[in-house]
Amino acid sequence: MAAPEVPIWALVHLTHAALQRTAERADVDLLHIKGPATRSSLRAGRHDSSDTDVLVRPAHLDRFLAALAADGWTLFTGFDEGSPFGHAANYTHTSWTYADVHRNLPGPRRDADEVFDVLWRDRERAEIGHCPCAVPSLAGQVAVQTLHSARSHGTEHADAWDLSSPEVQAETRALARELQAETALAAAIGELDAHRDAPDHALWEYWSSSDNDRLDEWAARYRSAEGFAERWRVLRQAMHVNRTHLRIRLGHEPGPIEVFREQCARIAHGAVSVLHRAKGHRS
Repeated sequence: MAAPEVPIWALVHLTHAALQRTAERADVDLLHIKGPATRSSLRAGRHDSSDTDVLVRPAHLDRFLAALAADGWTLFTGFDEGSPFGHAANYTHTSWTYADVHRNLPGPRRDADEVFDVLWRDRERAEIGHCPCAVPSLAGQVAVQTLHSARSHGTEHADAWDLSSPEVQAETRALARELQAETALAAAIGELDAHRDAPDHALWEYWSSSDNDRLDEWAARYRSAEGFAERWRVLRQAMHVNRTHLRIRLGHEPGPIEVFREQCARIAHGAVSVLHRAKGHRS
Protein backbone atom coordinates (compact mmCIF):
# COMPACT_ATOMS: atom_id res chain seq x y z
CA MET A 1 0.00 0.00 0.00
CA ALA A 2 1.35 3.42 -0.95
CA ALA A 3 1.95 5.87 1.87
CA PRO A 4 -0.63 8.68 2.05
CA GLU A 5 0.47 11.97 0.54
CA VAL A 6 1.33 14.65 3.09
CA PRO A 7 -0.85 17.78 2.66
CA ILE A 8 1.16 20.76 1.42
CA TRP A 9 0.28 22.85 4.47
CA ALA A 10 1.65 20.16 6.78
CA LEU A 11 4.77 19.75 4.65
CA VAL A 12 5.42 23.49 4.82
CA HIS A 13 5.17 23.40 8.63
CA LEU A 14 7.54 20.44 8.79
CA THR A 15 9.98 22.16 6.43
CA HIS A 16 10.12 25.16 8.77
CA ALA A 17 10.94 22.75 11.60
CA ALA A 18 13.64 21.01 9.53
CA LEU A 19 15.26 24.32 8.64
CA GLN A 20 15.20 25.35 12.29
CA ARG A 21 16.97 22.15 13.31
CA THR A 22 19.61 22.77 10.64
CA ALA A 23 20.11 26.31 11.93
CA GLU A 24 20.44 25.13 15.53
CA ARG A 25 23.06 22.53 14.64
CA ALA A 26 25.05 25.19 12.76
CA ASP A 27 24.56 27.86 15.47
CA VAL A 28 22.77 30.15 13.02
CA ASP A 29 20.29 32.92 13.84
CA LEU A 30 17.19 32.29 11.73
CA LEU A 31 13.93 34.23 11.51
CA HIS A 32 10.95 32.41 10.01
CA ILE A 33 8.84 34.73 7.89
CA LYS A 34 5.54 34.64 5.98
CA GLY A 35 3.34 31.55 5.77
CA PRO A 36 2.83 29.82 9.14
CA ALA A 37 5.28 32.29 10.73
CA THR A 38 2.57 34.96 10.38
CA ARG A 39 -0.36 35.12 12.77
CA SER A 40 -3.62 33.88 11.30
CA SER A 41 -5.26 37.13 12.46
CA LEU A 42 -3.25 38.93 9.76
CA ARG A 43 -4.73 36.80 6.96
CA ALA A 44 -8.01 37.48 5.19
CA GLY A 45 -9.29 33.92 5.01
CA ARG A 46 -7.25 30.74 4.70
CA HIS A 47 -3.96 30.95 2.88
CA ASP A 48 -1.75 27.88 2.52
CA SER A 49 1.85 28.55 1.50
CA SER A 50 3.54 26.19 -0.93
CA ASP A 51 7.10 27.01 0.10
CA THR A 52 9.03 28.06 3.17
CA ASP A 53 10.67 31.43 3.81
CA VAL A 54 13.44 32.16 6.29
CA LEU A 55 15.65 35.20 6.87
CA VAL A 56 19.24 34.46 7.91
CA ARG A 57 21.54 36.73 9.86
CA PRO A 58 23.88 37.87 7.05
CA ALA A 59 27.01 37.08 9.07
CA HIS A 60 25.75 33.49 9.42
CA LEU A 61 24.71 33.00 5.79
CA ASP A 62 27.71 31.02 4.53
CA ARG A 63 27.55 28.73 7.56
CA PHE A 64 23.84 28.11 7.02
CA LEU A 65 24.23 27.38 3.31
CA ALA A 66 26.97 24.86 4.09
CA ALA A 67 24.71 23.23 6.69
CA LEU A 68 21.88 23.04 4.17
CA ALA A 69 24.11 21.23 1.70
CA ALA A 70 25.19 18.80 4.42
CA ASP A 71 21.52 18.09 5.18
CA GLY A 72 20.73 17.21 1.58
CA TRP A 73 19.46 20.52 0.22
CA THR A 74 20.24 21.49 -3.39
CA LEU A 75 20.46 25.01 -4.80
CA PHE A 76 17.76 25.65 -7.42
CA THR A 77 18.11 29.39 -8.06
CA GLY A 78 20.86 31.58 -6.64
CA PHE A 79 20.56 35.01 -5.05
CA ASP A 80 21.40 36.90 -8.23
CA GLU A 81 19.01 34.83 -10.34
CA GLY A 82 15.93 34.47 -8.15
CA SER A 83 14.66 38.06 -8.26
CA PRO A 84 15.74 41.57 -9.31
CA PHE A 85 16.36 42.35 -5.64
CA GLY A 86 18.84 39.48 -5.26
CA HIS A 87 17.35 38.88 -1.84
CA ALA A 88 16.74 35.13 -1.74
CA ALA A 89 18.07 31.82 -3.01
CA ASN A 90 15.75 28.87 -3.57
CA TYR A 91 16.62 25.37 -2.36
CA THR A 92 15.04 21.97 -2.96
CA HIS A 93 15.03 18.75 -0.95
CA THR A 94 13.69 15.28 -1.64
CA SER A 95 11.66 15.29 1.59
CA TRP A 96 10.58 18.91 2.02
CA THR A 97 9.01 21.84 0.18
CA TYR A 98 11.00 24.51 -1.59
CA ALA A 99 12.87 26.78 0.81
CA ASP A 100 13.48 30.46 0.08
CA VAL A 101 16.57 31.49 2.03
CA HIS A 102 16.59 35.28 2.39
CA ARG A 103 19.74 37.26 3.00
CA ASN A 104 17.76 40.52 3.09
CA LEU A 105 14.27 41.91 2.52
CA PRO A 106 13.18 44.03 -0.45
CA GLY A 107 12.05 47.40 0.85
CA PRO A 108 14.42 48.51 3.62
CA ARG A 109 17.27 50.77 2.57
CA ARG A 110 19.30 50.10 5.71
CA ASP A 111 22.14 47.63 5.65
CA ALA A 112 20.97 44.00 5.72
CA ASP A 113 22.85 43.32 8.99
CA GLU A 114 21.10 46.24 10.67
CA VAL A 115 17.71 45.18 9.35
CA PHE A 116 18.20 41.70 10.79
CA ASP A 117 19.37 43.12 14.12
CA VAL A 118 16.19 45.21 14.43
CA LEU A 119 13.87 42.32 13.57
CA TRP A 120 15.81 39.90 15.78
CA ARG A 121 15.73 42.36 18.69
CA ASP A 122 11.93 42.27 18.84
CA ARG A 123 11.44 38.65 17.83
CA GLU A 124 8.79 36.31 19.18
CA ARG A 125 8.57 32.54 19.43
CA ALA A 126 6.07 30.44 17.49
CA GLU A 127 5.49 26.70 17.33
CA ILE A 128 5.78 25.61 13.70
CA GLY A 129 5.76 21.89 12.99
CA HIS A 130 5.93 21.36 16.78
CA CYS A 131 9.28 23.17 16.80
CA PRO A 132 9.95 26.51 18.55
CA CYS A 133 10.93 29.02 15.87
CA ALA A 134 11.93 32.68 16.02
CA VAL A 135 9.52 34.94 14.12
CA PRO A 136 9.31 38.74 13.82
CA SER A 137 7.23 40.75 16.27
CA LEU A 138 3.62 41.49 15.39
CA ALA A 139 4.63 44.79 13.79
CA GLY A 140 7.48 42.97 12.07
CA GLN A 141 5.10 40.40 10.63
CA VAL A 142 2.81 43.16 9.35
CA ALA A 143 5.82 44.91 7.81
CA VAL A 144 7.14 41.76 6.10
CA GLN A 145 3.72 40.88 4.65
CA THR A 146 2.99 44.45 3.58
CA LEU A 147 6.37 44.96 1.96
CA HIS A 148 5.83 41.73 0.07
CA SER A 149 2.50 42.96 -1.30
CA ALA A 150 4.20 46.22 -2.38
CA ARG A 151 6.07 44.35 -5.13
CA SER A 152 3.12 42.36 -6.46
CA HIS A 153 2.20 44.86 -9.21
CA GLY A 154 -1.10 45.39 -7.46
CA THR A 155 -2.13 41.73 -7.48
CA GLU A 156 -1.85 41.25 -3.70
CA HIS A 157 -3.81 43.35 -1.25
CA ALA A 158 -2.12 44.52 1.95
CA ASP A 159 -4.35 42.32 4.12
CA ALA A 160 -2.01 42.27 7.11
CA TRP A 161 -2.08 46.06 7.23
CA ASP A 162 -5.84 46.32 6.85
CA LEU A 163 -6.44 43.71 9.55
CA SER A 164 -4.17 45.46 12.05
CA SER A 165 -5.39 47.81 14.75
CA PRO A 166 -4.44 51.50 14.59
CA GLU A 167 -1.92 50.83 17.36
CA VAL A 168 -0.20 48.04 15.42
CA GLN A 169 -0.27 50.16 12.26
CA ALA A 170 1.49 52.94 14.17
CA GLU A 171 4.11 50.45 15.40
CA THR A 172 4.57 49.19 11.84
CA ARG A 173 5.09 52.73 10.55
CA ALA A 174 7.69 53.31 13.26
CA LEU A 175 9.44 50.06 12.32
CA ALA A 176 9.40 51.04 8.62
CA ARG A 177 11.06 54.35 9.54
CA GLU A 178 13.72 52.52 11.53
CA LEU A 179 14.37 50.17 8.61
CA GLN A 180 14.22 53.03 6.09
CA ALA A 181 11.39 51.20 4.33
CA GLU A 182 8.80 54.00 4.37
CA THR A 183 8.57 54.23 0.57
CA ALA A 184 7.91 50.51 0.09
CA LEU A 185 5.34 50.51 2.88
CA ALA A 186 3.63 53.53 1.35
CA ALA A 187 3.50 51.78 -2.04
CA ALA A 188 1.56 48.91 -0.48
CA ILE A 189 -0.97 51.00 1.43
CA GLY A 190 -1.74 53.63 -1.20
CA GLU A 191 0.39 56.48 0.12
CA LEU A 192 3.21 56.48 -2.44
CA ASP A 193 2.41 59.99 -3.74
CA ALA A 194 3.55 61.37 -0.38
CA HIS A 195 7.06 60.01 -1.07
CA ARG A 196 7.75 61.45 -4.53
CA ASP A 197 11.06 62.94 -3.36
CA ALA A 198 12.31 59.65 -1.91
CA PRO A 199 15.34 58.15 -3.68
CA ASP A 200 13.54 54.82 -4.15
CA HIS A 201 10.20 56.27 -5.28
CA ALA A 202 10.65 55.21 -8.92
CA LEU A 203 11.44 51.65 -7.89
CA TRP A 204 8.32 51.21 -5.80
CA GLU A 205 6.15 53.06 -8.27
CA TYR A 206 7.10 50.35 -10.75
CA TRP A 207 6.63 47.39 -8.42
CA SER A 208 3.26 48.56 -7.09
CA SER A 209 1.83 49.39 -10.53
CA SER A 210 0.09 46.94 -12.86
CA ASP A 211 0.76 48.61 -16.21
CA ASN A 212 4.56 48.81 -16.47
CA ASP A 213 6.92 46.72 -18.61
CA ARG A 214 10.50 45.53 -18.16
CA LEU A 215 11.92 48.73 -19.62
CA ASP A 216 10.13 50.61 -16.86
CA GLU A 217 11.63 48.21 -14.34
CA TRP A 218 15.21 48.77 -15.47
CA ALA A 219 14.69 52.53 -15.68
CA ALA A 220 13.27 52.53 -12.14
CA ARG A 221 16.12 50.40 -10.82
CA TYR A 222 18.67 52.68 -12.45
CA ARG A 223 17.08 55.87 -11.05
CA SER A 224 16.86 54.34 -7.58
CA ALA A 225 20.44 53.03 -7.56
CA GLU A 226 22.77 55.00 -5.29
CA GLY A 227 26.26 55.72 -6.58
CA PHE A 228 28.13 54.88 -9.77
CA ALA A 229 28.96 51.29 -8.78
CA GLU A 230 25.34 50.41 -8.09
CA ARG A 231 24.13 52.00 -11.32
CA TRP A 232 26.80 50.18 -13.31
CA ARG A 233 25.67 46.92 -11.71
CA VAL A 234 22.09 47.59 -12.80
CA LEU A 235 23.22 48.26 -16.37
CA ARG A 236 25.21 45.03 -16.48
CA GLN A 237 22.26 43.05 -15.11
CA ALA A 238 19.95 44.58 -17.70
CA MET A 239 22.05 43.03 -20.47
CA HIS A 240 22.69 39.72 -18.71
CA VAL A 241 20.73 36.58 -19.60
CA ASN A 242 19.32 34.86 -16.53
CA ARG A 243 20.42 31.30 -17.27
CA THR A 244 18.32 29.87 -14.45
CA HIS A 245 15.08 31.39 -15.76
CA LEU A 246 16.02 30.27 -19.27
CA ARG A 247 16.69 26.73 -18.02
CA ILE A 248 13.31 26.61 -16.31
CA ARG A 249 11.55 27.86 -19.43
CA LEU A 250 13.36 25.43 -21.76
CA GLY A 251 13.24 22.45 -19.42
CA HIS A 252 16.95 21.75 -19.83
CA GLU A 253 20.33 23.40 -19.33
CA PRO A 254 20.69 26.02 -22.11
CA GLY A 255 23.55 25.65 -24.54
CA PRO A 256 25.70 28.48 -25.93
CA ILE A 257 23.49 28.95 -28.98
CA GLU A 258 20.33 29.17 -26.87
CA VAL A 259 21.96 31.69 -24.55
CA PHE A 260 23.07 33.73 -27.58
CA ARG A 261 19.55 33.68 -29.03
CA GLU A 262 18.11 34.78 -25.72
CA GLN A 263 20.67 37.60 -25.52
CA CYS A 264 19.70 38.79 -29.01
CA ALA A 265 16.00 38.57 -28.15
CA ARG A 266 16.62 40.57 -24.98
CA ILE A 267 18.41 43.33 -26.89
CA ALA A 268 15.73 43.36 -29.61
CA HIS A 269 12.93 43.56 -27.07
CA GLY A 270 14.65 46.48 -25.36
CA ALA A 271 15.13 48.29 -28.67
CA VAL A 272 11.46 47.79 -29.63
CA SER A 273 10.32 49.06 -26.23
CA VAL A 274 12.48 52.17 -26.59
CA LEU A 275 11.11 52.83 -30.10
CA HIS A 276 7.51 52.42 -28.94
CA ARG A 277 8.20 54.73 -26.02
CA ALA A 278 9.72 57.32 -28.35
CA LYS A 279 6.74 57.15 -30.71
CA GLY A 280 4.40 57.57 -27.80
CA HIS A 281 6.19 60.71 -26.67
CA ARG A 282 6.05 62.20 -30.20
CA SER A 283 2.35 61.50 -30.73
